[in-house]
Amino acid sequence: MKKPLLLLLFILAPVLWAQAQYLRYGARVGGNFTKAHGDDAAEDNINNLAGLHGGLIVGYEFVSRLALQAEVLYEQKGFVYNDYPRTDIFRLTGDHRLHYITLPVMLKLQKGGLFAEGGPYVGYLFAENADITETEDSNSLVPAPPRDYPLSMHDFERWDYGYTVGVGLQLDNGLFMSVHNTGGLTSFSKELDQKNFGFKVSIGYLLRPRSADDLMWR
Repeated sequence: MKKPLLLLLFILAPVLWAQAQYLRYGARVGGNFTKAHGDDAAEDNINNLAGLHGGLIVGYEFVSRLALQAEVLYEQKGFVYNDYPRTDIFRLTGDHRLHYITLPVMLKLQKGGLFAEGGPYVGYLFAENADITETEDSNSLVPAPPRDYPLSMHDFERWDYGYTVGVGLQLDNGLFMSVHNTGGLTSFSKELDQKNFGFKVSIGYLLRPRSADDLMWR
């Protein structure tokens, strides 16, 4: 049994060695524009929040036009309450920012300098911060003064699952620019139906793959 396995490994080793030239590493940074969507995310009362993202990339190019790419990113997501009706009387106004570590895994199709990519992601919420004010309807006889509306990590789901799709332009020297749409498939709130949704614009760099000659002499 050992001899056939050794023979197979001997045959495949040169192929695997040559394919190693298509392993690429890099990084990306950019800006996010996110909001919440769902049954409890009225379009008139929830606006976009600007945030940041950045992280590392590892990709494997099977052929010149097809690659599998995984990333580890820090991402700021969230939304802006704009006179959001918490109840018939009380309304919320202010920013809420969610801090995630996300791991997208995408299939990447390339033609010339253009590329399109998409796939699932999983995110872990490790921090949140909010600057939200609760006000009482002005039609009340004696409206209460505005006050801070407290939120904590206990109000949110730690894990977020969703999709990411995007297009971009990659130069021969490894620099690239891209635009992605991301959307959560599960609610980040434990009480409301509110899912992450947004767009991100990135710039980044992918190291050029080493040539087969370089690998041979290492």
